[in-house]
Amino acid sequence: MSAHSYFLFFRPLARRAQRQLNVPEEGQDIVHSSSEVRDEILAVVNSAWDTGIAVGMANLPALIAPGSTQYRLDSELLTIRHVKQTPILLIWMKTSQFNLHRKFKLARFAVAFYIPSIEPYHVVDLAYFLLRFQDFFIRDCDYVRFNLVCISYRLEIGGTFGLLLYDQNLASAFAKATLRANQNPAEFKSSQYHHPVSVWPPDSDSSAVRSNANITELLLKVKQLARL
Repeated sequence: MSAHSYFLFFRPLARRAQRQLNVPEEGQDIVHSSSEVRDEILAVVNSAWDTGIAVGMANLPALIAPGSTQYRLDSELLTIRHVKQTPILLIWMKTSQFNLHRKFKLARFAVAFYIPSIEPYHVVDLAYFLLRFQDFFIRDCDYVRFNLVCISYRLEIGGTFGLLLYDQNLASAFAKATLRANQNPAEFKSSQYHHPVSVWPPDSDSSAVRSNANITELLLKVKQLARL
């Protein structure tokens, strides 16, 4: 499949909202993934702690972009070396800041993300980030297990923007992000929007990725995603 854009929405069948927000229609170059695909992605991500990242990487890319000839879907050494270095912008929020559908009532925390991928690594960048997020923050927060409740994203040539909804057990990770933002606002807090921000990998040179322009664009994108 030669599609270059893969969209996954909270409500894939909300066609009216998609038209109102000028979402590109599905076609040869654009794929709208189904709720069934979303459920499979959630199952792989939420089992990553038990099965391991390697198992997740063997399955998740093909769920995001099945049969893609545009993007890499493999987990070979070259691919893994690349995805471990891809910078990712994160903005930490609470779901109460969005007007979400009532079916997401179990979600308490929201993490917006932007991945400025280079071709052909978009899909594996997204897959590795979703799996590594679980692995890292469970370890970092005294092994408290949390679950990804829902996911929405727009994966396009220019990069991937998305919004992750988590249950109440992400509270420790959210508290740590908030503490970092208060202790070092110049690096970990948006001066314009006052949200905690962070960049993955933690030791990367993140100033370009966490620019005010990127933060503004990401927030605009996820506000739209929250309505879809």
